[in-house]
Amino acid sequence: MDRRELLQLLSATSALAFLPPDLLPAARRLHAAAGPRRALDAEQAALVTLIGDMILPRTDTPSASDVDCTGFVDRLLDAWYPDDERARFLAGLAHLEARATDLHGGRFVTLPEPARVELLTALDTGGGELDTAPGAFRRLKGLVIYGWFTSEAVMTADMAHPMIPGRFDGCIPLRPH
Repeated sequence: MDRRELLQLLSATSALAFLPPDLLPAARRLHAAAGPRRALDAEQAALVTLIGDMILPRTDTPSASDVDCTGFVDRLLDAWYPDDERARFLAGLAHLEARATDLHGGRFVTLPEPARVELLTALDTGGGELDTAPGAFRRLKGLVIYGWFTSEAVMTADMAHPMIPGRFDGCIPLRPH
């Protein structure tokens, strides 16, 4: 089992099963909404795009940027997050950039791949509030995965195989033997 299959299995069977039924149509509407970025500026959007593609790179399935997870995160931050929580998340992204500058002397998007992987691995093992670098990364990781799984491209092409085999026919006509 590769990483994508594990993510599909875990997300579909645990996270999506507990979502309210009206949340998936809302996610589809967020994916479909077009327009300029509202919550993320250009530098933040570039950061989110790069991190998203590091979490879910292009393989035989689309990458996070292929399904516009950055746009999804932006619309979610704008339309759904309260102002204070959005500000805390954006402050956490700023702390992530500051940590990249402190440790490696440059913006996260300009760092070589090994330095980016090292930084995100360190952030992923730590915990913290939303306005810290580890907290913002963990939240971003969840949003990117959620955005990826609810995108039309992934739902129609990559989820063609049922996560739970078999089927249930709850309403079939009964005939006498």
